[in-house]
This record gives sequence, C-alpha cells and structure tokens, in this order.
Amino acid sequence: MKTTQSALVCRRLLLAAVCLFIAPALLEQALFGQAQVEQETEPSPAAAVEAAAAAEVEPKPGQPAAAQKAPRAPLPPPGTMAACKKLIDRGLFGGARARLQPILEQHPNWARARLLMGLTYYRESRFEAANEHFAKALEANPGELAVRPFYGWSLYSLGELDAAEQMFESILKPKPDYTAAHYALGMIDLDRDEVEAARAHFDTTIRLGKQQQDEIIQGRGHGRIGDLLLRLGELEGAKEALTRAIELFPDDHNAHFTLSRVLQRLGDEAGAEAARETFEALKAKLRPGKTQFPGG
Repeated sequence: MKTTQSALVCRRLLLAAVCLFIAPALLEQALFGQAQVEQETEPSPAAAVEAAAAAEVEPKPGQPAAAQKAPRAPLPPPGTMAACKKLIDRGLFGGARARLQPILEQHPNWARARLLMGLTYYRESRFEAANEHFAKALEANPGELAVRPFYGWSLYSLGELDAAEQMFESILKPKPDYTAAHYALGMIDLDRDEVEAARAHFDTTIRLGKQQQDEIIQGRGHGRIGDLLLRLGELEGAKEALTRAIELFPDDHNAHFTLSRVLQRLGDEAGAEAARETFEALKAKLRPGKTQFPGG
C-alpha cells in the first residue's frame, strides 16, 4: 500500500524533528575531539587565499595570486565553538547565529563554523537555509564527516531522496558500522516502497545496535520494521515489532503512534487510545529544536 504524498511530507518533518540522537557524537568529536577540546583550529588554506582576494592584496612579482600569503584575521578565543554549540543545544538559535556570523565573515571557509551555522537553521526546520551552509562546509573540507548526517537528513526532509541516499552512503565508506546511516537508508527505501531493501537496512541497524549494546538504536530499528509490516498489512507482526521497540526504547513516540494505528485496526480500542495518549505526552516533551535521533 502506497503512502500518500502528504503523509510522507508530514512524516519527514516529524522525523527531522528527532534527528540528532547519534549524530552529535560525530559533532562532539569533530569540534572538541582529540587535541581540540579548548583549542580552535585555523581555517583551511583556501580561506587564506580567499581572504587575500577579498583584501585585494597584490602578489609578489612572478608569484601566482593563490600563493600570496594573506593577512590573517584573528581567530576567535578558545572555547567559542563550544559556546556556540551550547546556545544551539539550548534552542537559542538567533544568539548562536549572532556569534557565528562575524566569524564566518572573516573565515568563510571554516567548515566547523559553517556546520554550526547550518545547525541553527536545521533545528528550526529551515532546511534549505541549512543546506546552503552544509554544502559550503563540505566544499571547504570534504573530510568534515560530522556535516554529513545532518545534511543527509535535511535533504531527506525536503524529499531529495537521491541526494540524501548519496550523503548517507558516503558516511558508510569510512564508517561502515555507523548505525544511523543504515537506519537512514532504510527510511529512504521505505519511502520508495522498496520493502526488502528497507528491511535489510533495519535488520542491520538492529544487529549493529546489539553489537554496540545500544538499546535505543535497536528499538528504532524494530519500530521501523513495525512501520514496514503495517504497510504490508501484517498486523500481528507489526504489533510484535512495535511492542519490542517500546520495550527497548519507551520514549520512542513514533513507535507509540504506529502501535496505536495497529491496535485500532486489530480492534483493540482501549489499547489504541492508551498508545495515542502516550504518543501525545512524549511529543509534548519535544520543544522546538530539541531532538532525539536521526530519523525519528
């Protein structure tokens, strides 16, 4: 049974609202990992070339313009990126943008600053604006892996499934066990009604979750299998998968919502109403910008 276009749009927006549960681990590592906890890093060399062009500095005779050493704008004080991320985590997106904008004016190719700027829009579900910054971040530093999960979910939320698929597949090349990417690819296949491919990705999600002793990611995988089985009309199987999902991750509001639909079709009105009430209670806890997990 095909999912209607309006239902897909609503689901993508709802999934995007809960899309930062695992991805922040990459973000933390990229911004503060290794020897960078309180020491910001300089922009890529391309930023210096661009700064030179903007300053209209003439190259020395016989020297290409790209080789001209440009005067460098001062880097922000240590801890600035951490402070911006805290503002984003608190939902103070305008405040974060106010701090990031002057930094990007001086260092437009600083991938990590671009990533954070993109997140301020992403967390407001302003996906097109977010994608502008995510694209610039990857252009400045294709190795900035933390950008890709957010960019991928943002593309998915806009219905750009092919581009989203490429983004998540690019994560699996260096990180084949990155569970959130398998989960995301399953969601894309589910939207395309490619049931067998979707099931394979969700099974992989569950398997990796077991290996990593992560009950939440296992629960998410079981929840999406419940969605898949509901679509196929296999109501008892869907009920079993969704019940297991909730056992593993009781706060998965999407699983409660889908379970309410399954129970209603099975004629269990009391169970369906209880599941709907739990869904509404959990959904109310998610303030704008507060997220749980990539893909909902």
